[in-house]
Amino acid sequence: SSRGKERKSRKSIFGNNPGRLSPGESATLAKASGKGPFDAMRQTWEDPCSPYNSPASLSAIIRTPKCYHISSLNENAAKRLCRRYSQKLIQHTTCQLLRTYPAATRIDSSNPNPLIFWLHGVQLVALNYQTDDLPLQLNAAMFEANGGCGYVLKPPVLWDKSCSMYQQFCPLERDFDNKEPAIYSLTIVSGQNVCPSNSTGSPCIEIDVLGMPLDSCHFRTKPIHRNTLNPMWNEQFLFRVHFEDLVFLRFAVVENNSSAVTAQRIVPLKALKRGYRHVQLHNLHNEALEISSLFINSRRMEESPSGNTVPASMLFSMGERKAAVTYKVTIHGIPGPEPFTVFNISGGTTAAQLLHQLLATTKRTESCAADYFLMEEKSFITKEKSECRKPPFQRVIGPEEGLVQLLNSWFPEEGYVGRIIFKTREENLNERNIFQEAKEDAAISSEDDSFFVQVHDVSPEQPRTVIKAPRFSTAQDVIQQTLCKAKYSYSILSNPNPSDYVLLEEVTKEPANKKSSTSKPSQRILSDQECVFQAQSKWKGAGKFILKLKEQVQAARDDKRKGISFTSELKKLTKSSKQYRGFISPPLQVLPDSPQSKDERSVCSLTFSDIME
Repeated sequence: SSRGKERKSRKSIFGNNPGRLSPGESATLAKASGKGPFDAMRQTWEDPCSPYNSPASLSAIIRTPKCYHISSLNENAAKRLCRRYSQKLIQHTTCQLLRTYPAATRIDSSNPNPLIFWLHGVQLVALNYQTDDLPLQLNAAMFEANGGCGYVLKPPVLWDKSCSMYQQFCPLERDFDNKEPAIYSLTIVSGQNVCPSNSTGSPCIEIDVLGMPLDSCHFRTKPIHRNTLNPMWNEQFLFRVHFEDLVFLRFAVVENNSSAVTAQRIVPLKALKRGYRHVQLHNLHNEALEISSLFINSRRMEESPSGNTVPASMLFSMGERKAAVTYKVTIHGIPGPEPFTVFNISGGTTAAQLLHQLLATTKRTESCAADYFLMEEKSFITKEKSECRKPPFQRVIGPEEGLVQLLNSWFPEEGYVGRIIFKTREENLNERNIFQEAKEDAAISSEDDSFFVQVHDVSPEQPRTVIKAPRFSTAQDVIQQTLCKAKYSYSILSNPNPSDYVLLEEVTKEPANKKSSTSKPSQRILSDQECVFQAQSKWKGAGKFILKLKEQVQAARDDKRKGISFTSELKKLTKSSKQYRGFISPPLQVLPDSPQSKDERSVCSLTFSDIME
């Protein structure tokens, strides 16, 4: 039909029908003599004087010659443009507004992934707000940094001419030659109330890195069975990122049995700060859950280019941004009132340059710069108080060694903390001698200054524990170490104060003769300031220390006193009864013709028996 032919002639994935006028264009263009409107428009686009008439220009294809025009493309049409004209689409969006909307075939009101359009510079991505799915959550995370209003500036590689990769960036490429990616370390430590609606589930965490196809990846932790209140994972993941400006991290709490997502959160990679952080979780409607969070540790490791490779972060950033990037470094040991001083350095600052800057601030002459140096120190962290501390690792930093690379080489996850110390040559020699002497003294006296003690009845979960304590430790010191090392049960949590406990010494002496029966153990309570080592050294048989509450000891004493008083009273009663039983009454002289009857005698006998009882 004529209507079908007209609809077919209007069909175009790139915008308006060529036979129709764009808004703002003059009507005289379509009234050229001897030509139809389509020929007139085509002649105008092919005019060599027009700045948008290049055959390779995407603006000519989409037919928006004015800078204030905006093109609305179907989702499928925009995807085809991203695949076929990736770099030309990015070039078009530098001076034109572009909008995409979901395809009409999405009858369930689902949404397309907006990230692929953002990577190509599309400014407006329309979504169905009635559907709370992953694309809508991603859109909320995109504009969360500015409070959900206004706009977010596009990455420099999409519009800044000073960027090295300008007009050369193709987001769909899977091979970036000579570009070294950044390495990120992400550790999922623990969670807090990760499944609010299910307290007996088995949660696991799924991590999705959302970005370019080359940067996208997926991780999953092991499930923690039947614990959603405070699950502990402590799992580390490493991933590489080339284009860091448009990368998002999605944390999803998944029930292992049903594979249902109970909580989620999407965070831009640029907004994730280094170190230990609590990430608040959201529900499936992207509403914040007040008491649900994940405890994570993240850090970015600097690229280590080798050969002809170049760090990718330098290629995707503009020139002003490269020069403006500064880092902060903390130097310890500088003479002055403060224990440390913070300096601003650039990415290429070496140890020698920082040393000259440091000497200039401290007003020291450069002629004596050879007398000073910077030292790297790594102090190892002990997990338990009773554990013996390792000596710190120290080395001299080379003059041409980069400080940024040094800072990024530290891994606190391995159990140490690093710092940079300002030293003089004389101090280094003196400290070496002192450290060597202290090390020798510690090796000699380490075996003599401490002893092992075993404490029983600590908690129901841990019936006994062995601790290593100094020889001068008192009973309260041993109790404090025992409570720190013990597995906390309800009894210890209800009484965490060491002064509420006492040590009960129980010693079983060896019998003098082998044929004799075993002797009973003797018990006594150690005073709070009594030396445990001296008490243990006096044992002449098998002995042990028992942890007891003072309330329990006092109750046992009261019961014992009551038992003693009861036995004493019982003895008195038994003695008095024996005396009554051994008493002989004098014979009663009764005359045969006495008027006393038998009834009276029986009454007298009953009275006497009552008295005996």
